[in-house]
Amino acid sequence: MVQPGRTTVNLSVLAAISAGFGFLGLEWLAFAHAGVFEYPLDDVYIHLAMAEGIAHGTYGINPGEAASASILYPLLLLPFPGTQMQRMLPLLWNVAAVLGLGWLWGCALLASGAGPRVGAALALLGPVLLNLPGVAFTGMENSLHALAALAVLLGLWRFLKDGRLAPWFAFAVIAAPMPRLEGLALSLLAAAAVALNGRVRAGLGLGLAAVAPVAAFMLFLTMIGLDPLPSSVLVKTTIGDRRFDPLLTLALNLRDYQGQLALAVAVGMPLLCMFTPSLRQRPAKVLIAVLSLSIAAHLCAGQFGWMFRYETYLIILMAAGLCLLAAPGGRGALGLSVLVMLISGVRTLPLVAINYVWAARAVHLQQAQMGRFADDFLQAPVAVNDIGRVAWSHEPYVLDLWGLGSAEARHIRVSGETDAPSGWAGALVAKHGIGYAMIYDKWLGTSVGADWRAVAHLTMDNPKGGFTAFDVTFYATDAAHEHRLRQTVRAFAPTLPQDAHLTEVPSAP
Repeated sequence: MVQPGRTTVNLSVLAAISAGFGFLGLEWLAFAHAGVFEYPLDDVYIHLAMAEGIAHGTYGINPGEAASASILYPLLLLPFPGTQMQRMLPLLWNVAAVLGLGWLWGCALLASGAGPRVGAALALLGPVLLNLPGVAFTGMENSLHALAALAVLLGLWRFLKDGRLAPWFAFAVIAAPMPRLEGLALSLLAAAAVALNGRVRAGLGLGLAAVAPVAAFMLFLTMIGLDPLPSSVLVKTTIGDRRFDPLLTLALNLRDYQGQLALAVAVGMPLLCMFTPSLRQRPAKVLIAVLSLSIAAHLCAGQFGWMFRYETYLIILMAAGLCLLAAPGGRGALGLSVLVMLISGVRTLPLVAINYVWAARAVHLQQAQMGRFADDFLQAPVAVNDIGRVAWSHEPYVLDLWGLGSAEARHIRVSGETDAPSGWAGALVAKHGIGYAMIYDKWLGTSVGADWRAVAHLTMDNPKGGFTAFDVTFYATDAAHEHRLRQTVRAFAPTLPQDAHLTEVPSAP
């Protein structure tokens, strides 16, 4: 029989190897499609640009103009601002996170009491089915959030089983909300579980320690003239400038395949407890309550989709939580964990491995070329609706018409209960004295200024990657700038990489 210590190492090592090689495989496929290393989301560069702004004295993307992002991620990207070394930092952080996630998944399998063969199989297959490589592949902070959340779950289970509060558990509870605010629900529920299980002072201390950084961050945002929630939260959820409606958010999330799975697990775990006598003991019941309430919180206030990066932590928690319950609950809980993995993997694997691996190519042929055009050719203030790649390492002003980097644009675009006024982008661009714009017409629609002049379209061959648009229009925002933009576009077009094309639009009479 294998010794416990050796089993721990073997399962964790196997799972870390699986997660690491899965991540390497995605990166290899993306590189093969794009011909260069590139991130599959422009959002990575928003955080890089934020970090660059912080390093130069502004909490924002443009000098002197405040903007907001997650609490932690821009701070992790501070070294080497505006350089290629900084550009590699999201990759390095996500490599560390995916290996850490694999290791902790192995720890959850060990705690499940699964046999050597079953444990080894789940150590190898689990990371892939749970999309650990896919969430790290995005280059965003979501993998760090998943890592902290899984550490909270494992630390809580250890406390519930033997009453020990590990220092790393306290650190995870405090850290979980910093990459993503969704982590606050799990941290507070874990702290409450500690308090309700005989460690009142420790539980209150953990809860306060988890809330304090979030509260301080929100206070800081209001002090610099921003809303207390990051722009990414306000733009990408139903909150915006509208009244928050958890029932509406729940209804939207239940339209998603993963949202339906999450609801089924949130309801199914208490039912499992009712029909499994061994799960009626306090540790199992508390863990089930924490998991079910965490799922409910995400369903009512979080989101699903966008390359599965928002909900992957929740799927991991569900599968790992059921593994932990398998020790007292037997094969039923472990079987449900496998079922969760299979159901989730059926949805995520094909999209990530077949579709999303093309996204890096799309970013290279679109946003990277827009950034190169702005930096090396136009060298003037510009308006965009996908700001990251253009704003990073770019000195002239960049106006974000989508609102992630501009609270002003966001307040106009998401204007209460009514639609934004037609042509609002034209007025805003004129206010900032910007003569050029590079936008996806599909995104902004009638927001474009009436006097804008389309000069060229940036397109690509074989458009793939899960994006909602693949045609970037270059505009002169008034007639006075049209001639220079046309000359610049003509100089830029021959320098485009293979598969990217600039098609000039004839000048209007």
